[in-house]
Amino acid sequence: MDKSTNTVNYNPLPEDGSQIRLITILPGGKHKKVKCTVSNFPFVKNASQNPEYEALSYVWGDATITTSITLNSRPFQVTTNLEAALRALRLRNKKRLVWVDAICIDQTSIPERNQEVRRMGEIYSRANNVVVWLGRAQEPNDGEQLDDDRIADKLHGVLDTLANLQSENDEAAAALLDRTGNPIYAIRLLHRFFYRPWFNRIWVLQEITLAKTATIMYGDMRIGWDRLVQAVDALRRLQIGQYTYVWRLSGASKADSVQRCWMRTRGATKQSEHPSPVHLELADLLWQTRFHEWTEPRDRLFGILGLVKGDLRGEKLLEVDYMKPVADVFKDLSIYMVQGGMLSHLLCSIVKPVDGLPSWASNWIADLQGETATRLSKGLMIYMQIYEFKGVQQPLNPPRLSDDLCRITIKGAIVDYGIGHIGKRFEPFLAMSIEERARAVRTRLIEWEDEMESQHCAHQIFETQAERREAWKSAVLHELLGDETELGHHYDLMTDRENEIRTDKDYAFLMKIVTNFDSTLGLSCDYIRPFVTVSGLMGSTGTKSDLRSGDQVSILVGSGVPYILRPVDQTRDLYKFVGCCWMPGLMDFDAVEGEREGYWKPHDITLI
Repeated sequence: MDKSTNTVNYNPLPEDGSQIRLITILPGGKHKKVKCTVSNFPFVKNASQNPEYEALSYVWGDATITTSITLNSRPFQVTTNLEAALRALRLRNKKRLVWVDAICIDQTSIPERNQEVRRMGEIYSRANNVVVWLGRAQEPNDGEQLDDDRIADKLHGVLDTLANLQSENDEAAAALLDRTGNPIYAIRLLHRFFYRPWFNRIWVLQEITLAKTATIMYGDMRIGWDRLVQAVDALRRLQIGQYTYVWRLSGASKADSVQRCWMRTRGATKQSEHPSPVHLELADLLWQTRFHEWTEPRDRLFGILGLVKGDLRGEKLLEVDYMKPVADVFKDLSIYMVQGGMLSHLLCSIVKPVDGLPSWASNWIADLQGETATRLSKGLMIYMQIYEFKGVQQPLNPPRLSDDLCRITIKGAIVDYGIGHIGKRFEPFLAMSIEERARAVRTRLIEWEDEMESQHCAHQIFETQAERREAWKSAVLHELLGDETELGHHYDLMTDRENEIRTDKDYAFLMKIVTNFDSTLGLSCDYIRPFVTVSGLMGSTGTKSDLRSGDQVSILVGSGVPYILRPVDQTRDLYKFVGCCWMPGLMDFDAVEGEREGYWKPHDITLI
């Protein structure tokens, strides 16, 4: 957004936080230009003279596409989405007092941005109401147009009726949509609503979680946040069963992820007698928000700090500072996590090398598509937190940082001589029919098996082909040897050489199999890379790592997850960190236990 045309002179906000800047939306007709004033108001805790105001939660939109409003009688450029929000908020015969970040924070002043972002949680928690603006109900550039001009009214009717459903009947939501006479149309309404960008924006988690009350605005539609949550609950009950496709296609999981954050934060408030350590609380938040979006990269961290209930005041490593280089923000976050005993959380979050960061540091970014596509398996998520689940103290492994804070030395052991075989990468395929996707997954799983079977290293430990296949299956699916699971059964069906799976039978069952493999391995089997070590151990990466022959598997003191390291200078035990991995024989096998059993002796390992 070009702020050079914005000539409003802001009165400075005191550094002690005793004032807040608010806009007054002046009354006007629907098609009149938006006019506002901006002023400073008292903002003292428990003071009767504090103003009653609302706070706006929205997505800025494309910062290069702006329009003009009038602010303090002068032209002021805002994004078109913000202008639409202000227009929707405007009352015909009454002023409205609102806090809006793009206007109430002097965006040209980095010190003020730092100051206001630090107290963003307080601003939203003290607002009388948080208004969520999702955008116009039918944008002019949406492409395909629904054939009813009253989309907001129809959607409100569907959501309101869903919210009234009783929880006893798990399939009531599907029956309700069917009674509309056009369930596909109803699902499209829901899909368009829940796929608004707001639901995936990282800042909204804080804004909605800390709100006293919240109102959703979607064009002319108004619905309370509590009512929306009730509607989502009705749809969530379709996750299991014959109507699971309704849950998936509706997009309601987008709102569900916001609500889970709300429940987590409110729950942490109630459990004040036994609060989580602040490092663990922040790690949980970072994991929960890894698929959310932001424009300013520092907001990956700054956007969730207000949700941490533990005391972070005075913590210099996490201080909000938009002048701080992005790489330094995440290096300091990584140091903070390691110092707090969150080594496994940190290392398991690393997807790929990041410019400017040591290999052991993470920016906690992940996607469901593209180069950083990843979805850490449930197995790895459990063993990453194994000591917390067991309720026991993890073995101490205090990190030693180099003077330049770019190297970290920890105790661990190298398990094998290196990786001898890596499963091939497959070319990504475009979205196909369920039948085509099933055949593609079957072909790729069999190719992986055949490649493995032809490798000499794969025969070092497991003597029979059946034993090798079971070990390989456990490695690929991130399961333990001997586990009997539905996914394992699906794997057996897909890789049965004698009986190819019938794609013309039981479409719902076929969809379930394909969906399971999509979520476990990725649409193109690219979430993981299976491998065999030189001595015959089988495993697979936890993320889409750049795995290479010669990389080595390590076990670190205080971690229940194995890791892959790349030798840089083995005479000095220098390594680059590659990623976490799943190896059925090494899960929950700590380096200290291995020393006790006589397998190895832990030594210093330095990551650069």
